[in-house]
Amino acid sequence: MKKNSNLIFILLFVAILSVGVLIGVIAGTHLFDLAFPQETISDSLESTSDSQSTGGAADKPMDQTPKKMIALTFDDGPSTANTKKVLDLLEQYDAQATFFVCGENVTVSTRSVMRRAISLGCEIGNHTLSHKDMKTLSEKDLLKEIRETNEKIALHSGTDYQCKIYRPPYGNINLAAMNTLYDNGIRMYSVHWSSDSLDWEYQSRYKKGEITKEAAIDGAFQTIVNETSEGTVILMHDIHEITPDILKLVLEKYTAEGYTFVTVSELFGLQDNAPKEAYFKRYRSTSSILDTTK
Repeated sequence: MKKNSNLIFILLFVAILSVGVLIGVIAGTHLFDLAFPQETISDSLESTSDSQSTGGAADKPMDQTPKKMIALTFDDGPSTANTKKVLDLLEQYDAQATFFVCGENVTVSTRSVMRRAISLGCEIGNHTLSHKDMKTLSEKDLLKEIRETNEKIALHSGTDYQCKIYRPPYGNINLAAMNTLYDNGIRMYSVHWSSDSLDWEYQSRYKKGEITKEAAIDGAFQTIVNETSEGTVILMHDIHEITPDILKLVLEKYTAEGYTFVTVSELFGLQDNAPKEAYFKRYRSTSSILDTTK
């Protein structure tokens, strides 16, 4: 009888223990579901899988491929006829350029052309008032050539456009002229070129009947190609009849080769109110840097 009582006690104890374990499992599962819903776990696993397979959004490397850039520049305009054709081509190819204008050509009749250039993201530079050699001018005349051109650009731009670059006519500049500008509060960068199309020369030969128009266009284009690579500053003139045709060939070739056409300021990273020494660096170009100390 005593043995039977012990057995019953043992069986009862095991039963109670089993029930307790079962209740604990059920409660634990319920608590786990509350803490970690199945959707959340599934989503988390899918997110981890995606992240591992794609690198994750935060881990994706940004495209840091450097752009191959060329700066197209046009001197002596604006011209109501030829500059318009140049702008049509730039807009067609989504290209920007820099126009170094002569103050005498910035008038009521040409300002719409200049305003369109600005609206297309192009840059306006100062090419003096009357295209005079800056090395030969007195201080008074030099300041007049630059200041009056800046004033005309600001007036006719319709946006009070402020020039920060200039191109010396004929590429002639020296340290004395640069000092004169800086000492009189003019903060502008001097910009040269590294590929000269010689469009003016080919235009002249064409007009004289020495060569055909097609030969003139091709001659200037080949001159550019022979001197152009990444970072080149190309010189053309938007006052010549053949220049838009030359430009079209340039845009076709270098667009197909993956180049981007930018302004001079973008190419060289020119900033407003830079330290003094920035304005006294040599001509900004890539392969034809002239000494400004002479």
